[in-house]
Amino acid sequence: MQKLLENAKELNTYKRLLQVLGEYSDKFPATGVDKMFNSALEAGMKVIPKDKRAQEILNHVLFVKKTSAAITQELLNMRFSGLPMDIRPVYKVGNRKKVAFWGRGGKIYDKVVSLLDMTGEGGVMSFVDEAGNKVELIDLMDKEEA
Repeated sequence: MQKLLENAKELNTYKRLLQVLGEYSDKFPATGVDKMFNSALEAGMKVIPKDKRAQEILNHVLFVKKTSAAITQELLNMRFSGLPMDIRPVYKVGNRKKVAFWGRGGKIYDKVVSLLDMTGEGGVMSFVDEAGNKVELIDLMDKEEA
């Protein structure tokens, strides 16, 4: 039952992504978003990452704003450090907390759009530090960690 609920969440995220990119492409043609839309259609559900925090971030961006233009703007330009504290990917280094990056295929990214695997190739994707080492994220809303 839990697996079905997780798949339904991923499907809703994927459907909303297609809706937003499609609407934006219709309203503002020749911006490059139409290529993203076509890539997302080709790749299918593989576009959505399996990481729970990455899905939370995408859901926040895709479902909070009302217009496709505002959502697309945030999707393409928002950095992880600009996210609300409760979903920001943060890890602990000694006594300090740092915002994590997204690692995929040996490359490091810091924008929300990088969470999407537009090629559908998959591979190792996770939150990493600036050196590319996988990190364990902390929950900033947890009283013990904060």
